[in-house]
Amino acid sequence: MDSKLDKLFESKPQPVVWIEGIIGCGKTTLTKAISRKLNFRAIYEPVNLELLEMFYKDQDRWAFAMQIDLLHRRYALQKLASFESITGQGVVIDRGLPGDRVFAKMLYKAGKMDRIEWAIYERAYSVMTNSLIPPSVIIFMEVPPDVARERIRNRDRKAERGDLVPLAYLQELENGYLELLSEIESAYPAWSRGMKVIKLPFNTSDESEESINKVIGIIQDLI
Repeated sequence: MDSKLDKLFESKPQPVVWIEGIIGCGKTTLTKAISRKLNFRAIYEPVNLELLEMFYKDQDRWAFAMQIDLLHRRYALQKLASFESITGQGVVIDRGLPGDRVFAKMLYKAGKMDRIEWAIYERAYSVMTNSLIPPSVIIFMEVPPDVARERIRNRDRKAERGDLVPLAYLQELENGYLELLSEIESAYPAWSRGMKVIKLPFNTSDESEESINKVIGIIQDLI
């Protein structure tokens, strides 16, 4: 029998952890720390930087293309994460499908995706979320938009330079995430029932280290 199939029947399923938060909150930093300390597989945002830059420059033209591309890329990676989990490998993901929908919904409300595009996105999102194993834990990184904006400036990515990610955009994104968390905590989406949600401050270096250690301890209890 194939070694992967042997592992499938012999191993205890391991946690799948989703890291969520606004742009510049430190998701990648936390993802790397969890991966390193717990030997989890890290899965990072599947961003097409060329498309991202085009989107920031002309959101009306590229909003739907950007979001549907990200949705399909994330889905493929999360199917991989589900398989890794049941074969005994813990996985930590830098933003999951629900986080992706926060961005898409915000663009729809702003009129940058029309009604038909939003319906196409929602149909694809529903099919995908209903066919995934839900994560064990969702970690939401609580970082004020102005702090996140400064971090974005400091990392100096080409696609984010200038004022392509304004403070108002980050503030609106934070509101979208708070709405998502409220839905999850009330078990509104069926896939979220029984899921643990952790809200972590990730502001200063000391606070970040404390938050990382807290998360490590919570995840270790699930292993």
